[in-house]
Amino acid sequence: MKNNLSLLVLLVLPILLGFGSCSSGPRFLERIPGGVLDGEVVGSVVEDWGFVADAGLCDLETRPNFPHSIKLNCFNDGPKLYIGCMNCDGKLWSSYVASDPRGRIRIKTKIYPVNLRLLDPGPEMNAGWNSRLAKVRPGKPVLDIPDGYWMYHLTSSAAVPADKSS
Repeated sequence: MKNNLSLLVLLVLPILLGFGSCSSGPRFLERIPGGVLDGEVVGSVVEDWGFVADAGLCDLETRPNFPHSIKLNCFNDGPKLYIGCMNCDGKLWSSYVASDPRGRIRIKTKIYPVNLRLLDPGPEMNAGWNSRLAKVRPGKPVLDIPDGYWMYHLTSSAAVPADKSS
């Protein structure tokens, strides 16, 4: 009887707490990847991501054929949208992006199809970094970009209907 109860708790507890990075469950679950993002998909191309400034955390979905989603900080520099990743080399989601740069990002309740481009160190990455710091450390001194920090520039793409043939 005790084993059956333990098994039941083990199976039901994740359902009660929520699954993965896109759950509304406890904060520690944000480190567990989720799957397909849910929400309203915006089909039109976004030219100006300025509305991201007050968005808080965003959810990124990678690997379109078998979606993998994570919660992360997104930020804008004027009309441009960026995400960052500390010690990204070897992280699962960044390897998916390296294989296929298509993804979707959920900002608040809306989902936007995007293409991701890893930035090389230089002026664009510096501008994105300064925008990130202005968001997460407003009014504090500017810090250098740490070693091992990767930044992606996200560009909007038109929504493509899901392929139901497979």
